[in-house]
Amino acid sequence: MDLATLFLNGAIGAFQPHNFLILITGLMVGTIAGALPGISFVNAMAMALPFTYVMEPVTAMCFLGGIYVGGVFGGSISSILINIPGTPASLPACWDGYPMTTKGLSTRALRIAITASATGGFFSAVMLAVASPPFAAFALRFDQPEFFAATILGLASVVAIAKDLPVLSALSMFMGLLIGTIGIDPMYGIPRFTFGVSEIQSGINFTVVMIGLFAIGEVVDLLVRNVDLKKKFAPVAGKQISWWELWGLRNSIMRGTGLGCMIGMIPGAGATVGAVLAYGVERQASGRGAEFGTGVEEALAAPEAAKNATTGAAMIPLLTLGIPGSAATAIMLAAMLIHGIAPGPLLFRMDPTLVYTIFVSMMVANLLMIVAAVLVARGFSTLMRVPPAILGAFIIVLSVIGAYGVRNNIFDVYVCLVFGVLGFIMKRANFPSAPLVLGVILGPLAERYFLTSLANYDDNFWIFVQRPISGTILALAAMFVLWSLYPVIKSRFGKGAGAKAPIGPQ
Repeated sequence: MDLATLFLNGAIGAFQPHNFLILITGLMVGTIAGALPGISFVNAMAMALPFTYVMEPVTAMCFLGGIYVGGVFGGSISSILINIPGTPASLPACWDGYPMTTKGLSTRALRIAITASATGGFFSAVMLAVASPPFAAFALRFDQPEFFAATILGLASVVAIAKDLPVLSALSMFMGLLIGTIGIDPMYGIPRFTFGVSEIQSGINFTVVMIGLFAIGEVVDLLVRNVDLKKKFAPVAGKQISWWELWGLRNSIMRGTGLGCMIGMIPGAGATVGAVLAYGVERQASGRGAEFGTGVEEALAAPEAAKNATTGAAMIPLLTLGIPGSAATAIMLAAMLIHGIAPGPLLFRMDPTLVYTIFVSMMVANLLMIVAAVLVARGFSTLMRVPPAILGAFIIVLSVIGAYGVRNNIFDVYVCLVFGVLGFIMKRANFPSAPLVLGVILGPLAERYFLTSLANYDDNFWIFVQRPISGTILALAAMFVLWSLYPVIKSRFGKGAGAKAPIGPQ
C-alpha cells in the first residue's frame, strides 16, 4: 500500500467513535495528572495500564497515547500559574512563565505555552509518521557512551540557566549531583552516604526533591510574605496575545521543536533534557539572554515546544526497534506486549493499520490538547481567587500525598518536608534551586551510563571521544559551556569588569 492509503486507513481507525472518545478521555486524564504536583502522568499511565486489558490494541494505544501527550504539557499549567512544576520537564516553564503570571500575564503565558506545545507535538507526530525508518537507523547507532554524552550535554545547560554568574548555579548543580549519589552503588551494590539509615538506601527520588523545593518551599514563602493573590496574579486587561504576536514567536517554537525531536529519539534522554537544552539554546539565539528569567516570551515558547516534540520522537525507537525512549513509552511497550504485539521493523509489514492509527492519533491528540489544556487551565485559574492560607494548605496536602505516592514510603514525606525548608531558604538567599533538581535528575543517569560504558569497553576512558557520535556531543557540550561563559569572561576582564551580574532563574 502507498503512503496515502496507509494514512487513510490510520485516520479511519483513529476516528472510530470508541477510539476517538477514549483518546479524548486519555488526553483529559493526562492533562489533569500532569498539572497536579506529585501526580505524574507516568503514574497515571501505569494506573491506566490494567484498564487496557479489555480494550482492543488500537484503542489501548489511543488511550495511553492521549495520557502521554496531555501529561507532558499538563505540568506547565501549575508551573505557570503557581510556580510548581507538575512534571520535571515543565521546570523551565517556571523560569519565565511564572514571572509573566506575577505581571498579570497568566492568560498570555498559557496561550503561548499551549500553542508552542501543540505545535511541537504535532510536528513531532508528523516526523514520527514520515521519518521513522531513517531516524531508527540513526538511533540504533547509540550505545552507552552516546547516552552518557547526551546526559552531560543536559548538565552543561545549567550554565545557560545561570545567566551571567554561573558559580552559584554550578554549586547548586553539584549539590544535586551529590544528593543523586545517595543510596546503593549501581555497580557494586554498596550503600553510599546513607549513614546507617536504611530508609535512604533506595536513594532520594527526584520527584520528592522537586515537590519539596518548589511546592512546599513556594507555599512557605507565599505565606511568609502574605501575598494577595487576587491583586498579584489578576490578569491585566488588554494584554491578551494575538495570532500575529504568536506568529512572531515562530523561530523560537521551531528551534525548540527541532531540538526536541532530536533529543526525543535518543532512548533515555526524555522531555526534561529536551526542555532544558531548548531553554539554553534559546538564550543564546534570541538576543535577549540577559532578560531570561524575567518573563521573556521566547524563553517560554522554546522549551514548551521542545518537551512536547519529544513525545512523537520517543515513539520512533519504540515502534521501529522495540526500544522504549522514555518511561511513558516503556508503559506503552508493556501494553503492546500484553496484546501480543511485538514492536520492531516487522510491525510495519505485519500490522501497518495499527502503526498508522497510532501516527494519526498522536497528531489528533496534539490538536485536541489545545481544548483540553484550556479547560484544565481555567479550573486552575480559580485557585488564584482562593485565600493564600487555604491555597497553601491545599498544595501542602497534595504535595504530601504526591510525595508518599511516588514509592508508597512515609520516609519520602519527611524528605519532601526537609527539601521544602531548604527550598524556602534558597529562595530567600537568592540561591538558584533549579540546577539542584537537574543535578538530582541527570546525575544518576550520567553515572549509570558512565559505569556501564567502562564495563562494556574494557575500562577505556577514551571511548567517549573515540566514538564519533559521543565525541561530537561532548564537543557540543564543551562549546555550549564556553559560549555561555564568554559574556562572563568578557565582563570580568573586559570593559565591564567589576560589575555585579544578576543570578539566573530560581
